[in-house]
Amino acid sequence: MVARWASRLTLIVSMLPALALGQQGPAAGEPASVPAPESNPQAMTAVIVAQIRGLVDRQLRENNFVLPTGARLEVSFPGTLMIPQRCIQPIVEPVTGRKPPGSAVPYVIRCAPAPGAQQGPSLTVSVRVTVLKNVVVTTRALANNSVIDAGDLVMAEADIGAAGADALTNPADAIGRTAIRNLSAGSIVPRSALRLPLAIRSGETVRIEIVGVGFTVSSEATAMQNGATGDTIRLRNSEGQTLSGRLDPRGVVVIDIRRSD
Repeated sequence: MVARWASRLTLIVSMLPALALGQQGPAAGEPASVPAPESNPQAMTAVIVAQIRGLVDRQLRENNFVLPTGARLEVSFPGTLMIPQRCIQPIVEPVTGRKPPGSAVPYVIRCAPAPGAQQGPSLTVSVRVTVLKNVVVTTRALANNSVIDAGDLVMAEADIGAAGADALTNPADAIGRTAIRNLSAGSIVPRSALRLPLAIRSGETVRIEIVGVGFTVSSEATAMQNGATGDTIRLRNSEGQTLSGRLDPRGVVVIDIRRSD
């Protein structure tokens, strides 16, 4: 018989509270165990949640996880937590190879065997451990090459996940820039998905400056690719030679031929 307890359990984790108190969790490879009152389902659930929280903290310490500035951790059960009705002295154990943070971090809940039984019931639960932070997200779907304006963005708390430090935290860093890939509505805006507006387009005539030791020569060439300020682009001069240089804020492509040594 299985009892459904806590249709959705969510606990906000203060980052590594055991470390802040100078305490240590269980050693690596050891399960987290807390005596549980078997007769009270709510108390049983609280004990299991506390054990999972302790394991999450321990695994994050072992993995040298550093919480980004301004972020917080949230640990939650994506669905209904189902525990055997007569679970005695539950012990929660991590599953080898899967560590937080992540969308489905598994843990095994093992119950002590009943009198006369050789083995107690057990079950595996998947826990979502997310890193939440106020970041820039899109208000609508943005296609590749879209120029972003203020109405396309909003600040919201979101799971920065793989984006990490690449997630923008100020809309001003995105306004006026161009998306270099499709961004779905409500998605985090990473710095790597944006570029400055194009200053030069392929086929346009541009001014170039060839900079050597003690001299600068100005000329013109044809751009062979699109480019934004700061990009290195290829050009073709009047003699058919292919050159490359960096586009500066003046709209001039600078070709530096000085030796670094």
